[in-house]
Amino acid sequence: MKEKEIIQYCKQGDQRGFKALVEQYAPKLMGICIRYLQNEFEAKDAVQETFIKVFQNIENYKTTGNFSGWLRKIAINTSLVALRKKRNGFAFLENTGLDEEWKYEAEIEIELNEQDILNMIQSLPEHYRIIFNLALIEGYSHVEIAKLLGIQESTSRSKLTRARKKLQIIYLNRMRETENIKYKIR
Repeated sequence: MKEKEIIQYCKQGDQRGFKALVEQYAPKLMGICIRYLQNEFEAKDAVQETFIKVFQNIENYKTTGNFSGWLRKIAINTSLVALRKKRNGFAFLENTGLDEEWKYEAEIEIELNEQDILNMIQSLPEHYRIIFNLALIEGYSHVEIAKLLGIQESTSRSKLTRARKKLQIIYLNRMRETENIKYKIR
């Protein structure tokens, strides 16, 4: 079923539309939710909650917008709400402890596949992972991230920088484990 048909059926309350919507978009939404929640059960709950919100608000969807983007935004917000409930807000994002500064140059001799990259992102501390996902995967600006998470724009920027550095460290540690690299510390 095409996207326009799905939307039309859903707006009419037709079960065929709802079924097609879930079948077509559940895997994408699950991928989004698991990036934020890191727990399959919590992610499944967030996906279900996302669909409930979509079904309740489908009449408000303007067909001039990007439907996938609308769904993605609902899934992200639902995941963030779940994290807030779990963590009692995003106060943990404001920690200002200085992270260790690492500067490496590496000649890459191993290849990473998509799952390797996702695993590395998932291994980031939660406060870095959330901002990394919002900024680099979802494409939110630091202003938008600050509003979503209730933090300062500068906090978003510094956490993204630190997330990138941590990913470099994670990557270099993996490369060291394989002993297929030449690396230098500067």
